[in-house]
Amino acid sequence: MAKILIVEDERSIRQALRFELEDQGYEVGDAADYSEALSAIRAFDYDLVISDIYLNNGDAVQLIRNAYEDKKDVPFIGMTAFPSSELAQKAKLILKDRFFEKPFLASAIKEKVDEVLSVSTS
Repeated sequence: MAKILIVEDERSIRQALRFELEDQGYEVGDAADYSEALSAIRAFDYDLVISDIYLNNGDAVQLIRNAYEDKKDVPFIGMTAFPSSELAQKAKLILKDRFFEKPFLASAIKEKVDEVLSVSTS
């Protein structure tokens, strides 16, 4: 089954996503900040990363760039509570339809996960 990394500083959101995705049979790892996320991406081969845009020690745009520089061709889904910020706008340009505004339904993220993973494994 696919391996997913959830990067989110809010424990309740991280847990809700973890439970939703594990119920669907996905293997899920998590990170609470940029440094943990970058270490996890470098150490493991994830099939997908779901990340908050704003992270302690960095942001999701930096995380995406570092992942690709490290030759980790992993798709990202982004989320934020501040969709009109400059950083969020930059993330939207990169992520397109893989960008979610908080609050969101875990089932909506789960549908996007299924879509992204079905495309990347085809």
